[in-house]
Amino acid sequence: MIARFTTVTLALLVAGRADTLRLRNGTALTGSWLGGTADEVRFMVDDRVQRYPRADVVSVDFTSNGVSNAIAPVAPVAPPPVLEPDVTGVPFMRGASGLISLERTYAMPVRGNATYGMGPSVYRIQGPQSPVRVRRGDNIVFVVRMNSGGDPRRFELYQLESRMNYRQTQPSMGGGRPPALPVTINKISDYTYEISPARQLYPGEYSFSPIDSNQSYCFGVSY
Repeated sequence: MIARFTTVTLALLVAGRADTLRLRNGTALTGSWLGGTADEVRFMVDDRVQRYPRADVVSVDFTSNGVSNAIAPVAPVAPPPVLEPDVTGVPFMRGASGLISLERTYAMPVRGNATYGMGPSVYRIQGPQSPVRVRRGDNIVFVVRMNSGGDPRRFELYQLESRMNYRQTQPSMGGGRPPALPVTINKISDYTYEISPARQLYPGEYSFSPIDSNQSYCFGVSY
């Protein structure tokens, strides 16, 4: 009863006003402007208080006693800025509060079973694990800014085996590149890309590296 009385009273207070709320989808609603916040606006339509997201509102035409007073545009909510690296050719990991630098190191090629020089080859990195850690189940997204014409596919993701005092890639025959893990690539600006593992990474050590360099950008996944 109290709520009904409040609605009726509010309708009487705004009687004589015929404001127009214009939405981005082309809808124009006739009623009474009741105000709003940074996130939403309140508008009375057919004696009912309706709420609309502020980003959906284009403008409000205010009218009192049959005289149109003004048109008040409502600015859309700006999307959050896209966080991009300020250097090119260096991958970062996207974190909750910014970009995280990966462990930057070099991988040295090593050939096994060298009796005839034709054994499988691996790339080794000093240290058994990376100081940069994420947890299993975290959303892992790499961000890399390329030069004009640069190809983000030159970066590949490798799983590493952790040994006593080093890490190494999976063996590959004939001195070729080690097997890479599948990734997805998403362009977010003219020269910046997001690269994500195509499937969840298991706990262990990993390297995100360019195919034409021995530079390695390492991280580890913990339980």
